[in-house]
Amino acid sequence: MAVMTAKILDPVEISRVIFAQPEMVFDAWVKPELIRKWLFVGPTSEIISVELDLKIQGKFSIRELEKSNNEYIDHYGKYIEIDRPGKLAFTLSVPKHFPGETNVSVEIVATREGSELSLTQIGVSKDVTEESWKKMFNQLSLTLENQ
Repeated sequence: MAVMTAKILDPVEISRVIFAQPEMVFDAWVKPELIRKWLFVGPTSEIISVELDLKIQGKFSIRELEKSNNEYIDHYGKYIEIDRPGKLAFTLSVPKHFPGETNVSVEIVATREGSELSLTQIGVSKDVTEESWKKMFNQLSLTLENQ
């Protein structure tokens, strides 16, 4: 049991340079038309609904349809910190992929190339979400660089 606890407490930490201004990167996390293009989207899925109330303690809900098996996947939480364009923090629950609630913190820093995007997620094992976040960051990069 101690080994499993240690894995869950080990945060997911990912950073990536995105060739877009910090405001654009921040907006990709909070504008439904941009969220649909990259956040929680997989190669065989699509986002069918995005609802959000962008304020502290405001809730969000993103519904994904996995087309390979016609399964709906709910992603939801509430905003903890909103500081455009530098930081966004929120809770995240995805019952289909992991139990309970996690905390996600996103920091965006201006660079010569555009922005450095850093994400930290606590409350779930790296094995469960790290690769998915990396793939989503790739999709985010493509989405913003083609704007």
